[in-house]
Amino acid sequence: MRKLSAVIAAIAGALTLGSCERGGAPWEHVFETMGTEVRVLIAYEETRRRPDDHFTAVEARLGEIAVDFYPWADGELAALNENLAAGRSFRASADLASLLSRAITLSAESDGRFDPGIGRLVALWGFDQAGPGVEATPPTDEAIADALEQCNSIRHVTVRSREISSDCRGPFIDLGGIARGFAVDQALTLLRRQGVANALVDAGGDVRALGRRGRQAWRVGIEHPRRDGIVGVVELATGEAAFTSGDAKRHFVHDGERFGHVLDPSTARPVRHTASVTVLAGSGELADAVSTALLVAGPDRWREVAERMGTRTVLRVDAAGWTDMTPGMEGRLQLAGPEAGSGNGDGDAR
Repeated sequence: MRKLSAVIAAIAGALTLGSCERGGAPWEHVFETMGTEVRVLIAYEETRRRPDDHFTAVEARLGEIAVDFYPWADGELAALNENLAAGRSFRASADLASLLSRAITLSAESDGRFDPGIGRLVALWGFDQAGPGVEATPPTDEAIADALEQCNSIRHVTVRSREISSDCRGPFIDLGGIARGFAVDQALTLLRRQGVANALVDAGGDVRALGRRGRQAWRVGIEHPRRDGIVGVVELATGEAAFTSGDAKRHFVHDGERFGHVLDPSTARPVRHTASVTVLAGSGELADAVSTALLVAGPDRWREVAERMGTRTVLRVDAAGWTDMTPGMEGRLQLAGPEAGSGNGDGDAR
C-alpha cells in the first residue's frame, strides 16, 4: 500500500520562492527522503533569524523515520517483520508501537480497505521499489492467488503496550499508507516545539499547515491526476492536512494498461476505478490513511467509508478524470477555471 501521492502542489505565486526580506517569501528548505522531495516552508517573521537549525532538525527527524519505518531496509520495521515471520513477538519503540496501534484501528474502521499488512502483495507487484519510477510486469493470476492464501492483514497483529505479536506467520507490514502522514505530523510538532508559529510541510505533495503565511492562510492547489493543471485551490487552517492517494506518479504501464501502486487488499490487485482521492483532516496520519481507504472503496462506497472514518472533506477523481466531492469539500474548494468534470457532491460528476 505504498503511496507516492504527489498530487497536491503549492500554488505557483502563493509560495513563490525568493529572498526573505521584510514581507518577502517564506524561508524554504528542500531535501530528499522517504522516496520523495520534502519542502519545509517557514513564514518570514521579523524577530527570527534564518531558521537553519529548524530545517536541520526536521531533516534529521524525517531521515530517522525513513530508515526505521521502511520495511525493505535495515530499520526497526524490517526487524519487526523478520520476527513476525519467524513467529516471534517484538518489543518496538514507543513511536512504532503507537503508530501500529492507530493503524490497526483505522484499518478496522475502513473494513480492511486500508491495510498495512499487505507488504508481500506490494512486493509481488514490484512496488517495493523506492521513489516514483517503477519498472515491473503484472504477476500471474496463480501468483496472486497463492499470495492471497498467506497471512496478509494487519488484523492478525496485536499491540500490547510495546509488545507486538501476530497470530500467524507474518503479516509483512508496510506502513506506506500512513508513515508519510506520521512524518509530516512529526515535522510540524517539532517546529512548533521549537517556537515556529507559521510553517508548511510538503512531503511529495502531501501537506500540513501551521499558522498562516503572513496575513493569509496557507493555500495549496490540488492537481488533476489525468491532465495538466489543477482542479482547484484550498486554504488550510492551522494544523490541517491535505493528503492525496492516487496513481498519477507511482504506476507502471504493461501492454497499454496502467497499473497503479495502491492495491485492493481483498483482490491483491491495483485499484483501477479511481485516479485519486484528496482528504482534508486534522492530522497527516488520518488524511493519509483515509485517502488510501477511499481510493480502494470506489464509486459506491467511498462516501460511507469517509463518514465511518470521521472525514467529511473529500475530493474524488475517477479513472476517466471526472471529479466528485463531499459537500464539505465543495464549500472549501475554489475551482480553477471551467472545471467541466466537477460534481456537486450529490451524484455523478459530469
